[in-house]
Amino acid sequence: MKRAGWQRIVLLRSSGTSTRGLGGHLVSPRYGRTEPTRGRSRWSTKHPAILGTQHFRPFSTGPLRQYTEDDGEDDAGTYSEADYEHAVISTFDLFSIGIGPSSSHTVGPMRAGNIFVADLVEANLLHRVHKIRVSIYGSLALTGEGHMTPSALLLGLESADVETVDTSYVPKRFIEIKSTKKLFLGRGLPGHKGKEIAFDYERDFIWEWAKKLPLHSNGMRLMVFDAEGDMLATNDFFSVGGGFVVNGALSNNAAANSEDLAPPDNNGSSEESHDLATQDSGHHPADLTENMFYKEIRRADAAGDRKTGLGIKLLDGASVSDELGLESTGNALSTASTGPTDIEAEGARTSGPRQPRYPFRDAASLLHLCHKHNLTIAQLVFENEKSHGNSEEEVYRKLFRIWRVMDESILEGVQAPLDSTLPGSLKLHRRAPALYRRLTRGLYPSHTQGAQDVDPAGTLPSNTPNASLPHATAAMVTQTHNRTGMRRAPRVHGALDHPIPPPPKRRTTFPAMDYLTAYAIAVNETNAAGGRIVTAPTNGAAGIIPAVLKYTIEFISDDPERDVPTFLLTAAAIGMLYKRGATISAAEGGCMAEVGVACSMAAGAFAACMGASPEAVEQAAEIGIEHNLGLTCDPIGGLVQAPCIERNALGAIKAISSANLALSSETGTQKVRLDDAIRAMRLTARGMRNEFKETSLSGLATSVPLHIPVSVPDC
Repeated sequence: MKRAGWQRIVLLRSSGTSTRGLGGHLVSPRYGRTEPTRGRSRWSTKHPAILGTQHFRPFSTGPLRQYTEDDGEDDAGTYSEADYEHAVISTFDLFSIGIGPSSSHTVGPMRAGNIFVADLVEANLLHRVHKIRVSIYGSLALTGEGHMTPSALLLGLESADVETVDTSYVPKRFIEIKSTKKLFLGRGLPGHKGKEIAFDYERDFIWEWAKKLPLHSNGMRLMVFDAEGDMLATNDFFSVGGGFVVNGALSNNAAANSEDLAPPDNNGSSEESHDLATQDSGHHPADLTENMFYKEIRRADAAGDRKTGLGIKLLDGASVSDELGLESTGNALSTASTGPTDIEAEGARTSGPRQPRYPFRDAASLLHLCHKHNLTIAQLVFENEKSHGNSEEEVYRKLFRIWRVMDESILEGVQAPLDSTLPGSLKLHRRAPALYRRLTRGLYPSHTQGAQDVDPAGTLPSNTPNASLPHATAAMVTQTHNRTGMRRAPRVHGALDHPIPPPPKRRTTFPAMDYLTAYAIAVNETNAAGGRIVTAPTNGAAGIIPAVLKYTIEFISDDPERDVPTFLLTAAAIGMLYKRGATISAAEGGCMAEVGVACSMAAGAFAACMGASPEAVEQAAEIGIEHNLGLTCDPIGGLVQAPCIERNALGAIKAISSANLALSSETGTQKVRLDDAIRAMRLTARGMRNEFKETSLSGLATSVPLHIPVSVPDC
């Protein structure tokens, strides 16, 4: 049986049919499920409103109305109205709140665990689970330890909500799971007690470093067994970047076979390893399906226009060998022909979902819609959010909640202790606190902080440089000069009678660059420490958009309530184009899929806040990505720290430069359009070797010595 058969969730009859007498053949009928009620949720979504309704300012230029399928207005573009593969997704799926350090290796696995347990509950199988086996593949395995993948995946199986989970609880609970060898499946499900099972991390969590599953390098395989050792269910999940997870049971294309990822040879090359996109890359992302475009745990909770994949179709018969070497004797999706299942009937009912108000597929169709309806890009996206069922108040509330989390992630980064280090083998020192103190020196809070540390009874030696000052003042000055990030005492370079004294080090000051650098590094240090951030559009590039938006609000904007929604909605539209036309996953496109895309989004959004036309916004976004093409993802030690943190600072600066260049150029004179750059990005990603796609198998990851101490026992 082909491996494709294992990409469909396999459930045994609830009557307890055993596989022991079948020679390893797994017998499984289709199972029916009642159609869940829309609006029900398995996790808490209660969040306080950020603004009162009196502050909401609608983006729409016309009267409010409800859009239905009968609005037969023909918005021509490069797409067709019957083509459901438009680029539109919800802004609140592209910008989602999560935890660090990685959207694909942390947020995605936690969401995958939630989905798997939710499916078990819906199939009424959770109470029968006695054992679980977890396997991770490809890039997910190669860099998963540094990205905290195991803790995220196991907490997801306990139904922890990635948006609301206490970030300090995750590592503590992970240690507890390993020490007690107990896992509480579905622990966080409302109204459900869950099921505690035995779980030996060293035995039941498997790292498949040399293998990958079809469709994507970030693959996970989850299997559960009953008390007799018979398999109850199995499914594959793929974390495709930005926190999006593809459910293997709903995949449109699962015919590809697993491949080996061989380690590089002595010359740093890998003739045996293959590109992650081994399938026909022209099918991407349509072949990845279904929940490629939404982040709800349950399919019924997603917007109808995004449910374009297959329903869950189960195998009537399957076989499995001890080594999971799967061979197929027929169609991998074989089902009984006695009639349509409940799932198939549901698919038939939703075969014609309601489209968003303004569906666009690429930048050309987006600009066409803006001109045809006399809307800005932000106004167009705002109307699409309303067509998803959100009221104006809900859209604004969610946007400002996203901005609040972004701002809090900056604050957490700059307020960290000066001498603190980030977790992981690199022991990287935090730089955001010192950068921020240097920017804010001379302000009274810093003097107050210095005065609080003074010992009034302290005395100074008479030979100190400040001996003539009052004791308290001199102590404060000395401590201020010695504090990291504060102004230091003047240095003497050489002897006073030296004929040519060496020139002192000087540093040119660019306030905009300094603030952007401090903001971006602060967010990414918060992310690297496992803190709460916003995927924008990924965690590895989470510092660029908050940094540019923070600088815009603090130093440029005269109306934050207007510019925050304008910035986020414009950036979301640009991000949708990359998700549809290329990728936002470093495992597919290297760092250009993360930092490059975020830089492009921030550039276009900043230009929009500066009053740019849609064409100028497109040009700014194009410049932002054009000069990031080919950027590799080779994190040292598999950690989202070096070079990731510094790249965010440079990406934020490059975004401002890209926007200013577009604003100073004559509209319509550029030779490279955004759609051209996105196509080039897709081709570049296809041509990049696997070692440079978040595998830490080459580049900086192998050229920088880690110098990790190794204890060798005495013989």
